[in-house]
Amino acid sequence: MTPITLNRDTILNALESADRPLQRYDLVMTVFWAAGYDRDTYRTVPDLPHGSVECVRLIDRLLAEDELVRLPSPKWRQILGTAFDTTTVHGRRGYHWFATRDQHTRWTQADHARSERITEITARLKAANLPPLGLRRTDWSTDSALLDASHAKAAHTSLEICDMDGARVAEVLCNHEPDDDQPEQALADAEAAADLLVHAADDLTFLLALIKNGRSR
Repeated sequence: MTPITLNRDTILNALESADRPLQRYDLVMTVFWAAGYDRDTYRTVPDLPHGSVECVRLIDRLLAEDELVRLPSPKWRQILGTAFDTTTVHGRRGYHWFATRDQHTRWTQADHARSERITEITARLKAANLPPLGLRRTDWSTDSALLDASHAKAAHTSLEICDMDGARVAEVLCNHEPDDDQPEQALADAEAAADLLVHAADDLTFLLALIKNGRSR
């Protein structure tokens, strides 16, 4: 292969195209692949006939000039969350990963926005102080006669989200007369919405705990 031209843009463009942090040797390979080196022939840095040392030196120079950001994997995981891809070409358990300064700025701003959103959700959940909730269902016909849910003439359903004392917190109403276009689907959608409301507080608490634990690693 013809030696490639290595410069600032070569490195920065390779990282932007990857759209994720890369370890040093993986960044070297990404640069050479972008220049046309065959992935099957040149799989790792030792496969390269020339240029890898120069590329590494250029990476280190750009880092020193603040064009690149190098952070340990826990920090990238804090910034990117589950989007942090730890796949490596060389299979190394490397500690530091590189990104461009612009990438770091974009991802950090996105992380800040996520953190603010999580803080707002946590505050709303705490302020609501919702007790355990249950579901109370009532079905009736078009002439207002109360019926079992399975009755053929059941045309209207009220799904009440209640606390343990029976006080109604919210309600989902569904009209599913037999001559409607999709009565079964309408009822299924209403039941799914009510079930979501019943479990929302517990589900949010669980998910927020997962996020907190993930960020602390």
